[in-house]
Amino acid sequence: MIKKFLLLITFFTTKLIFGQNEVLDKYPYGQDFYAGGLNQLNKEMVKIVKEQKFLPCEKTEEQYNVQILVRENSTISYVKDFDTVNIQKNKCAFDFSRKIIPHLKRWMPAKVNGKFIGAIARIEINPFYLVNSKDDPSKNEKKNPTFKKGIKAFGFEIKSIFERYVKKNEDKRAWLTFVVNENGEMEDLKIEGDFSDYEKKDIINSLYRIKGKWNPATFNNIPIRAKISQPILQQFDLQVELENQNKMMDQNFQNNRYR
Repeated sequence: MIKKFLLLITFFTTKLIFGQNEVLDKYPYGQDFYAGGLNQLNKEMVKIVKEQKFLPCEKTEEQYNVQILVRENSTISYVKDFDTVNIQKNKCAFDFSRKIIPHLKRWMPAKVNGKFIGAIARIEINPFYLVNSKDDPSKNEKKNPTFKKGIKAFGFEIKSIFERYVKKNEDKRAWLTFVVNENGEMEDLKIEGDFSDYEKKDIINSLYRIKGKWNPATFNNIPIRAKISQPILQQFDLQVELENQNKMMDQNFQNNRYR
C-alpha cells in the first residue's frame, strides 16, 4: 500500500509541473519548431558557421544533440542535460552548439487547440557536417565505404573466418562492428554474441589479417570515418539436417548395393 501511495504522489506531481508550465516534451506530429522546417534550419546554421568562421572539431564523428525549450512567445532556453559523461565525450560539439544557437532567431512554438504552447525541440549539432556542408545541405553528397575487392569478396572472408568457430549442429548469433577510417583501414573491431571471449579475440585477430583495403566513406568528397555493423547468424535446422543425413544414407546404400 505504501509503495502504491508513493507512486501516485510522483505521478500527480509530474502532471502538475507540466500543467503549470504548459510544456510539451516534444512537438506535435507535423509541426516544425523552426520557420521553414528542418532544411531551412540547416541552411541557416551552415550560413552562420561560414560567416562566423567556426572551426570543426578534431574528431569528425563528434556530435551533440541539444534540447531547446521553445516557449509560447518564441523565446528559447536550453534544457539542462544531466548526461555529463556524454557532454564530456562530445565537449567540442557541445561548445559548438552553444556558439551557434544564439544566432538562430526564427523559432516557432507548438500549437495545441489553436493555442501556442511551449515545447522541447531536439537538434543534432555535427560540427564537421556544418563546416563542410554545401550552402544548400540537401545537395550534400555522402558515399559509404566500399571494399576494393568487392563486398562479395569481403563477405566470403568473413564467412570463412567465423565458420572455424561454429560446430555443425549449433546455433550461433553474433554482431560484428568495425570502423573504416579516413585511410581505408579497419579499426575498432568488436564482436558481441554467442562466442567466448577467447573466440572473439581470435576472430578479431583473423579479421585484422584480411588482405585488401577499403575506399573510405566520403562527405562532399572528403574522406571520413564510418562505422559498419554486420549481423552474423548460423541457425541449425534440425529438419534440414535429418533430410541431409537421410540423403547420405540412401547414397551410401546405393553405392554399397552395386559393389
